[in-house]
Amino acid sequence: MNAPFDASRIRFALHGGAGELPANAGPQDRQRAALRDIAESACRVLREGGSAVDAVTFAVERLELCPLFNAGIGAVLNRDGLPELDAAVARGEDRGCGAVAAVSRVASPIQLARAVMERTPHVLLVGGGAERVAADLGLTMVEPAHFIIPLRLEQLEAAKRTGAIALDHVDDDVPDAAFGTVGAVARDGRGHLAAATSTGGLTNKLPGRVGDSAVFGAGTFADDSSCAISCTGTGEAFIRAAFGQNVHGRIVFRGQSIDQACAAALDDVRRANGVGGCIAIGRDGTISLPFNAGVLYRAWVDQSGIAKVAIRRDDAG
Repeated sequence: MNAPFDASRIRFALHGGAGELPANAGPQDRQRAALRDIAESACRVLREGGSAVDAVTFAVERLELCPLFNAGIGAVLNRDGLPELDAAVARGEDRGCGAVAAVSRVASPIQLARAVMERTPHVLLVGGGAERVAADLGLTMVEPAHFIIPLRLEQLEAAKRTGAIALDHVDDDVPDAAFGTVGAVARDGRGHLAAATSTGGLTNKLPGRVGDSAVFGAGTFADDSSCAISCTGTGEAFIRAAFGQNVHGRIVFRGQSIDQACAAALDDVRRANGVGGCIAIGRDGTISLPFNAGVLYRAWVDQSGIAKVAIRRDDAG
């Protein structure tokens, strides 16, 4: 039975990727404004009685529509010059989860991930099969070109010249470049947790590659007994670290705090030669935003009810 609604329980956080900024990167005003606006809008969903799943899905769909990040419109491109998009949503109340991977014709991958969770008996659908399900369910379909922006074509060509497969192929000549994977976590007014993540993956990745975002227990995780988590960074390393399940186990079985558990799991990511970070909300409402990369684009709303935004490590928020 649901607990009564209590607005003081509401917590929210989102991210727009972790990685390195070019040396001449500016203040990132457009990115900061987008993160703040979306965080504030998602919290309105929660304050009006929306569920944690409603809030994280809303936020990630908005981020998919924003070409400043690596998800949906503005996603990076694979070796063949095509977007292959991954997304997942997780519901802490009952460990419900849905995910899609390597889709190129669904306008909102996160909406399809939620539909997989709520309207199919499955957890993860991929490629053309996932797209057929999306069409059958009446979701908006598009052509792959819908997601491609000129910057990502330039980044792909630069990556091909060096043979790089990169989180976000930065270029000092593009100081305001689109950045990384997006995600959101929430605790709603009834105390339930949820997480959602959406990404284009890696620039110049091999066709068919799937990262951690679509893997429940790695890049996306929620369980009301522990935490909600959305990750960003070197997907293969986050999968090897079983990041979400790693943090959950440390909280439930070792009694660690959300900060301690996330830090230890990030150590496992580092040992797997990975960089990145996560946003996390503990069952007690504590928000944790750790990262071992140069920056993490992030916004959060704690018990103050005020949206704070940060990118660099020394940002005050």
